Amino acid sequence: MWEDSNYCWVVLCKNRWFHFRQALLTSHRIPLGETDAVMPLPPLDGRFSVRCDDCGKEYLYKPSDVRRYEQELPASFTPHPLFRLGGERRRTQRSLQVVGLVVRGESVGNGAFREETVAISVSAHGGLIVLSAELALGQTLILKNSRTQNELEGRVVRFGPSHKGRAQVGVELVQPTPDFWPVESRIGRKSSNERKIGTS
Repeated sequence: MWEDSNYCWVVLCKNRWFHFRQALLTSHRIPLGETDAVMPLPPLDGRFSVRCDDCGKEYLYKPSDVRRYEQELPASFTPHPLFRLGGERRRTQRSLQVVGLVVRGESVGNGAFREETVAISVSAHGGLIVLSAELALGQTLILKNSRTQNELEGRVVRFGPSHKGRAQVGVELVQPTPDFWPVESRIGRKSSNERKIGTS
């Protein structure tokens, strides 16, 4: 289902002739590491090398060559060294719980809007929000937590498939803020309690 979407960072193999013989209409995607709908690209200092898992060729890629793609990774997958999940990522793992929001911003062609909606996947870095307003990549939104009344700025970073006539919009918070989503602290306490039970 749409709530269980899995994402990963990929680059397209540059050995196009080899892969063209296998699939005429698609390029071969080389998975680099796991991500989610809003996690920013890991810091990459210039070009980096990637070996294709299919043809075996190794090429240099720029950070701008990296794409976020929705696909399942095999259990045997080994992430690229630059895309391994660190401790900070594990502490702010996304939560598939609904959080009520009021979102304000400028819709494409229709001016200012205010929409009551929900985030369906959240982390300290952002959330996946269901919106009917027509938006553009990179634009700024004001997010207000309906429960706490706290407000933060977010930036549109991607669009997902529509759900019940509304778009899934990946929004990255201007500053990582786990306290913006009260659900985060509850998850942390639950995980801590489960560990205590398991170790008793």
